[in-house]
Amino acid sequence: MEVNPDHPVYTISVVAQLLGLHEQTIRQYERLGLISPCRTIRKTRLYSQNDIERLECINYLVKICGVNLSGVQIVIRLSCQHPEIDQLLKSRRIHPQNERGNPEA
Repeated sequence: MEVNPDHPVYTISVVAQLLGLHEQTIRQYERLGLISPCRTIRKTRLYSQNDIERLECINYLVKICGVNLSGVQIVIRLSCQHPEIDQLLKSRRIHPQNERGNPEA
């Protein structure tokens, strides 16, 4: 059975465990508008596979690339407008300057 990647099925505790993030970190990302989970009638947050991929990209930008949350907001906004940026993020082909070996690139 194939699940629609937009269909919200994961609770915040499951997402936090899958990604190794603290639940409060995920809530902070939501407050900043970086992620928008669906809510049940009882206000339980539910995340889709696409939400998890977005959180992985955010985590990559913060932990690996060293981008602050204001920068992440800009990158996320740009990735929504430009699909090629979104593809770079999903493939993790955006690298921090010091990993490339060429700080001028």
